Amino acid sequence: MTGVRMLSVSVSAHRSVPAVKKRLGAVVLELIVVLPTLFACTLVAAQFGASLSGAVAVHQASVAGVQMASVLGRSNQAVLLAGIRSTVNDALVSAGISTDSAGPGVWCAANLQIIVQERLSDPPVYAGSSGADGVAFQVVPAAAGIPADCVRVTVNVRLNQVAPDLLSSFGFSVTGRYVSAGALRSYNGS
Repeated sequence: MTGVRMLSVSVSAHRSVPAVKKRLGAVVLELIVVLPTLFACTLVAAQFGASLSGAVAVHQASVAGVQMASVLGRSNQAVLLAGIRSTVNDALVSAGISTDSAGPGVWCAANLQIIVQERLSDPPVYAGSSGADGVAFQVVPAAAGIPADCVRVTVNVRLNQVAPDLLSSFGFSVTGRYVSAGALRSYNGS
């Protein structure tokens, strides 16, 4: 056979043992470097998501509270405050946020602060309770920005009641922080 050459190619189905061990070592080293970072990023995403979900729930509780205040009006302050407090607490419990370690639905002033304001009342009608542990979570905002014949309800909840503290082992803790949300609405009642 002149002009035509036959090529013979042999392919080995297995690698040599030292090459496999080198590759396995590289994979283990990559996992040691990448997995902690991936785990930390996963915890950050979970913490952010839980905190954001809790902030939405606190905002919804403040909206429910201001709607109750709007409906009840100024007729009886004791009924108004009890209705707002009950409505806010019910909204938080329905969102899965317990403000007390004793269980859902139990009022705990150490973890929850409700501020009810109207333009005519500076200081506020009701600054909630700051709890037995001392100072309030947040200073009461000035009522000057509230339009006439309106009511504002601000709800402050400790962040550790809203979201788990997943990042405390990395030095970032939610202890001592709070979620605050406020809503404004005009009175429907008298």
